[in-house]
Amino acid sequence: MSERDMERSTWTRVLSKKQIIWDFALGERRGKISLLKILALTEPMMRSYEGREIVLADAGYCWLQLALDRSHAWFTVMFDEQGRLIQIYVDVTDGNRALIANPRFEDMYLDYVVHGARVYELDRDELDRAFSAGLISRAQYERALAEGEKLFRDLVEHREEIKAFFSARFRELLPELEEA
Repeated sequence: MSERDMERSTWTRVLSKKQIIWDFALGERRGKISLLKILALTEPMMRSYEGREIVLADAGYCWLQLALDRSHAWFTVMFDEQGRLIQIYVDVTDGNRALIANPRFEDMYLDYVVHGARVYELDRDELDRAFSAGLISRAQYERALAEGEKLFRDLVEHREEIKAFFSARFRELLPELEEA
């Protein structure tokens, strides 16, 4: 498993960025929310969906991240330079540590993407290989699968509400980022 953090400190592609990280509560759940604006990078980050190349990171793009403490999902939402939501990327984690200054998670390999009207499951094969190789325990494997199934169902059934939620958070945080 690899550890990731909200500051994206290991992201060597990004040469310059501006970021805010705030405390966040969703009902009784506590965590952090972040808005990161990419100012300069070595090259754009591209992904292909159904034969179309999509830019996910470029100068002027923003990434909003939401991590609730002890949750097993880490949300990263990409916005283009015009503030249009490109996609929602969800990492299944081994439990977020979100109540620290720079929240962290252990990546459990399994990911979900909301792009347009579709929800994609990614890297199930990586999760299976990690379990087969003994890199994760049976409990971690089964928890990742269970969390993944719940996430997939929620993303499919509530896709538009989830997009609206993150778009609203983006509009709230952008002026704060610009002032920081």
